[in-house]
Amino acid sequence: MSLKKMLALGLVLIFAISMVAGCAPAAEEPAEEPTEEPGDEPAEEPTEEPMKAALLTSGPINDGGWNMLAYEGLVNLETLYGYEISYTENVKQDDQQSIMNDYARKGYSVIIGHGFEYGDSIMSVAADYPDTYFINIGGMAVADNVASASFQTGEMGYVLGIMAGRMTETNKVGFVGAMEIPTIAADVEAFKAAIAEVNPDAEVLVTYTGSWVDIAAGKEAAISQIDAGVDIIYGVGDACDAGAIQASQEADRLVKFIGWSADMSVLGPDVVITSGYQSIATLISNIVDTIEDGTFEGKSTPYGIADGVQYFGTWNDDLISAEDKEATIAIFDEFMNGERVTEFPSN
Repeated sequence: MSLKKMLALGLVLIFAISMVAGCAPAAEEPAEEPTEEPGDEPAEEPTEEPMKAALLTSGPINDGGWNMLAYEGLVNLETLYGYEISYTENVKQDDQQSIMNDYARKGYSVIIGHGFEYGDSIMSVAADYPDTYFINIGGMAVADNVASASFQTGEMGYVLGIMAGRMTETNKVGFVGAMEIPTIAADVEAFKAAIAEVNPDAEVLVTYTGSWVDIAAGKEAAISQIDAGVDIIYGVGDACDAGAIQASQEADRLVKFIGWSADMSVLGPDVVITSGYQSIATLISNIVDTIEDGTFEGKSTPYGIADGVQYFGTWNDDLISAEDKEATIAIFDEFMNGERVTEFPSN
């Protein structure tokens, strides 16, 4: 082959190779790996801290009554809402503010003062911790971050007074209370008014022990009334109710007892006719519900029989006639159905 032909063939081959290369898909450039700047680590999802609730009670939480029911309400916040909970029992009046301040500093979001007697201390501490919610059970304290819930005074006291007035055989009925605070005093007046209505000849002896926790004082007060001839005792005294029930059980004649707040039949099944039960757990959860859903209001709310938070405890039918029980329940039903409205002031 001549040199000219060889050069021509070489040019053809070079052209063909270039055409094939031009028709082939272009090679993909390798993707660049994303580069992370220092400190650009993926943000972790924030973990929400559980709400924390604290309870202060003036007496022991195992008193079988007012304070025990508040503790049960606190435990409900743990069970139903996942709150971390803590409590301080047997709180003296002078220690209320320091204990609440301590809980607030530790980040407790809900602080409950259980009893009318906590109102002033709650108002003082709440002013320094506007982002903390304060609840006053049985009181009337109110502020932007303070709500109160109480039981409508007079209603259950009146119902139980109707029962006592009908049942007394000596025409002497006793009342043993702890502290003469407005909420208790109003129920005592309703109790006395009801007794006078059904039994004008009956006398009501009233004794306040001055202590929520002194069982011996409750017993001593009840013994004194028994010696004076009472055959029915109505007790509103937290721990001192246990002492009054003991006195009733040890009397040399039948002395019947009417419980308050909790079902007192567990303390004296042979002497407790029934109890005026108060659902404190419901009051606490009603306010906490508003905190949870963002509708919290600083207000005081009384709850009556018609609200389903006050009702009877266990009945001992051996201590009450069917007629007296029926008459008592009939008055209760009038409040429940709105046919009777309390004439006594709300606490």
